[in-house]
Amino acid sequence: MDSTTISILVIATLFSLMAIGAPVFVSLGLASVVGIVLLQGVEALSAIPGVMYDRMATFTLVAVPLFILMGEIIFASGLGSDIYRAIRISLYRIRGSLAVASVFACAVFGAMCGVSMAGAATIGKFAIPEMLKAGYSKSIATGVVASAGSLALLIPPSVGLILYGLVAGESVGYLFIAGVIPGIIISVMMMAYLLILGYVKPELMPAVTREELETEEGDNPWIVTIPALLLVFAVLGSIYFGIATPSESAAVGCFGAMLIAIYKGNLNWDTLQTIVRDTTRTTGMILAILASALVFGYLLTRLRLPQDLVAWIVEQGFSQYSVLIAIFCLLIIMGMFMDVVSVILIATPLLLPIIKEFSYDPIWFGIVMAIVTEMAVITPPVGLNLFVIQGISPGNTSIMTVARGSFPFFLILVAAVVLFTAFPGLVLWLPFG
Repeated sequence: MDSTTISILVIATLFSLMAIGAPVFVSLGLASVVGIVLLQGVEALSAIPGVMYDRMATFTLVAVPLFILMGEIIFASGLGSDIYRAIRISLYRIRGSLAVASVFACAVFGAMCGVSMAGAATIGKFAIPEMLKAGYSKSIATGVVASAGSLALLIPPSVGLILYGLVAGESVGYLFIAGVIPGIIISVMMMAYLLILGYVKPELMPAVTREELETEEGDNPWIVTIPALLLVFAVLGSIYFGIATPSESAAVGCFGAMLIAIYKGNLNWDTLQTIVRDTTRTTGMILAILASALVFGYLLTRLRLPQDLVAWIVEQGFSQYSVLIAIFCLLIIMGMFMDVVSVILIATPLLLPIIKEFSYDPIWFGIVMAIVTEMAVITPPVGLNLFVIQGISPGNTSIMTVARGSFPFFLILVAAVVLFTAFPGLVLWLPFG
């Protein structure tokens, strides 16, 4: 059987299994086994353990469970509410201040936690009820948090960037540093949109008085955010200044988050059990998908599918921008039906050779891919942040309500992709000077 026929059968098997509800790691694994057997015979299956071990026995991968653990500790500590409270009090004179504070808080929380859903859930639990109480439109209140929560996919320490770096063979440290400026720019774009909307359509986001915030007199809200700022500096600063590797900075972050949780009195035995259980569950899911994706990538290489795809694109004479648009559309479509981890792990070995053929920097592509996956988590039908926000929103909130509120931010992310494609130096300046 020729490689083209095998490739078609493998892709058909993969998506058929996903369509009937099989877990992603099972779909990837079975499709890979079918392909390897058809290509090289049953004896070739003996290579699978070696493929998994060679790529997973790396110190870099230690950062994944550590950053997930760090995020779970911060989630339990209540630090997110402190950050949100400080920002909303400082901005209360601005129309739309609660929505702007939500974006700001999600960005800061993303710098401490590399998991999108954790950021959306943490900030949304107290930000959404406050916005609704102040008279904000429900679609605005839910859409803001769902969209801003996705910033954790881009702002370091992003688990998605770690996985991309591992599969692509790129420096995770460079990826983290490259994500800083784009993360800041997108956060500013989101806040600018909300400020403009607040003055153009004030009925959607009524003004809030200081008395309505029910603050305690004489209490400086920014004092309680000092631990969060120190934690962000310890994690990102140690990487940027070359003091620690991403894995080492993750360990520092876990230790710092644990101290903060103990100091705030929010860490007890039951909470610790929940933290460890949730961390183990999330890490196991990610590593299972990663192991299957590595075997799938090995099969693609053996089939020479990426190389043949590159040769076909070059032969057709497509322009680099038309290829990029096609790649971005493919990633968005994949993200509509799969989680972010699956999209990154499946798409990277297939698309990276095309990116390199057109002389784009793999670090740049990793950041842009992270932005495109941000679009995916707020896009129905499987936009995970939409479901998270629906679950924590008071009353009967529909998925479409959250999706409508997220759509303007989807367009902002599209504009950001165009901006960073036109000016790649905005991504590459910080890591490479």
